Amino acid sequence: MKHKERKAYSPVGFLERFVAVEVRAAGLIFGAAILGVLLATFGDFYLHNSFTEFVSEVAIGGFFLLVGLELRREFASGTLSGSTLRVALMATAGGMLFPALIFVSLAPTAARDGWVAVVATDIAIASAVTALGLFRNVIRALLLTVAVLDDLGGVLALATTGKSPKIVYVLAVIAVVAIFAWSIRKFNFGVLYTLATTALVVWLMLRAGLHPSLGAFAVGFVVPHFDPDNPSVAERVEEKIHPYVAALLLPIFVFLHTMIPVRVPDGAPANLIFVTILAIVVGKALGIGGVLVLTRKFSNISAFEAIAVGFAAAAALTVALIGVDATLVDTPYEKVVSLGILGATAIAVVLGVTAGRLAKASHHDLT
Repeated sequence: MKHKERKAYSPVGFLERFVAVEVRAAGLIFGAAILGVLLATFGDFYLHNSFTEFVSEVAIGGFFLLVGLELRREFASGTLSGSTLRVALMATAGGMLFPALIFVSLAPTAARDGWVAVVATDIAIASAVTALGLFRNVIRALLLTVAVLDDLGGVLALATTGKSPKIVYVLAVIAVVAIFAWSIRKFNFGVLYTLATTALVVWLMLRAGLHPSLGAFAVGFVVPHFDPDNPSVAERVEEKIHPYVAALLLPIFVFLHTMIPVRVPDGAPANLIFVTILAIVVGKALGIGGVLVLTRKFSNISAFEAIAVGFAAAAALTVALIGVDATLVDTPYEKVVSLGILGATAIAVVLGVTAGRLAKASHHDLT
């Protein structure tokens, strides 16, 4: 392999390319969210049918396939090891626990299943915050690691939303993933095989009555990563599909799920908007930022940078909307929690960028 190709697939090179795609995608996601809200508010526009449901499932499958691939890469590259892994796991646990506790404590009893929507992070928007906030590479890598682990936690949370799963389909999912893990190594299959398997697993998960996120994640996680002579299958798959998922499917998903008029629906408590904002912004700042402040000597970051990571991780738009779709769809609480998510994401972006720039200035003064 040529030196340039090796560099492109190094952990640092891959991180730079990953962030670049996510930052560009974040602009499209923001635009899609604004367009959806404007159309719903001023045009009373709403779009929901079997085709949009299909598009949503494709987007969810593609997104969580990428989460599995990214977590696999983090382990294979050694990023998730030693003290880094311990710090990231503690921050992730705090970043899920605090938002969930705040939401469950303050939300109406019938809306409490919505805790699933407040625990994860939107990788694309968090990446944009790292760029706009001038985060150092070490902070950027830490945030993305926590975000990926956060989304893994979100996958496990979404797995609890299925009701009375059909065991035969669950066993079929396990069998398909196991056969895929063996055959892709044996025959060196690549992108199309991975996508076809993901589609099959998503369909089987839906037939089982389960959210498809865990199945798509499992496919991504078992894709082989290390090949001494060529870019790994995981890297090739991620490089091929990442731009389409991040810059096409996710903005479409966000557009479809943010056609929410800026008004409180009949029968829905208005204060749930503020409960959602509080759970996400304060919960992430305390859970992730607080843990990183306490453990900063292990991760070589300042208190300012730790808080900046906490705020950036509160940008929860896409994954949070997936959580709403899985837990509160067709309830009086769906739209108000979604409005809270939109508000929380906007606040998190402003606070994350501001804290990042202050941290950058503070770090520069110290050096």
